Amino acid sequence: MARRDAELAAIAVTFFRAVGLSPQMIRLRINNRRLMDIKLESVGIAMEKRPDVFRLIDRKEKMDDRTWQDKAKSIGIDKDQFSGLRDILADKDAWKDFDELHEFFDVVEMMGVADYVEYDPKVIRGLDYYTGTVFEARDASGEERAILGGGRYDNLVADVGGDPLPGVGFAMGDVVLGIVLEKYDCIPSLQPNPSDVFLPLFDETTIAGSLRIASELRSAGLRVEWYPQPDKLKKQFKYADRNDIPVAVILGPDEIQSETVTIKDLRTETQFTVSHSDMIDRIRELLASHSISK
Repeated sequence: MARRDAELAAIAVTFFRAVGLSPQMIRLRINNRRLMDIKLESVGIAMEKRPDVFRLIDRKEKMDDRTWQDKAKSIGIDKDQFSGLRDILADKDAWKDFDELHEFFDVVEMMGVADYVEYDPKVIRGLDYYTGTVFEARDASGEERAILGGGRYDNLVADVGGDPLPGVGFAMGDVVLGIVLEKYDCIPSLQPNPSDVFLPLFDETTIAGSLRIASELRSAGLRVEWYPQPDKLKKQFKYADRNDIPVAVILGPDEIQSETVTIKDLRTETQFTVSHSDMIDRIRELLASHSISK
């Protein structure tokens, strides 16, 4: 179980590395609901109050200290329990006495992502369905909201009527991610459309053939965009030009009958007709001539 949780954490870290976010920029903060249950029990907080206390912990960074303390009092946390809760949230070494998190940190170490990961008892996630490991990724400076958050939910599928099925997952916020990428100058340079090949739709009779060619080209590793309606070809080619797609494959009734395709170089406005069997090789040659290797 802890291994699966660590594998998911490694997926998140792999993404951060891919976009250039270093451990000095991003921290993946980890806690465990079962560990927190043990700790809360040790300071006398009853089981029936735990959901409210978890939500209280989750909101701590959103409130000033006085408001947070008043909120704790309103849900029935007495003075001694509140003092114990403060101590729990200040204990950065609590995970060392908990086997599940020991295994988690051992696995992230083996997977080479430990430099991004740290234990944080204040990470709890406010939703009731979490049952074990919980985590959030944040800007290391603490200036932004969580980039992503999630954790283990062993009972969720059964609770909504399905078969018992444990799971772990996370959701990512694209707006916060964009802010953090911009802050650290890590926004990648992306093409507006990464397609290599454009497949215009000649008319309704060519839909099936065009879709088969699109599938064949994709299976060969080419990136393909298929135009979904038989607009005038001039309009379709203008679309391809706007999206900087270099090559078009045209399949009309004549090509279907002769088992050929017409390949058009959209950058030089030249075209030629080849047999279906030669189509992929000729497209690769044309892409290579544009320094777009596949």
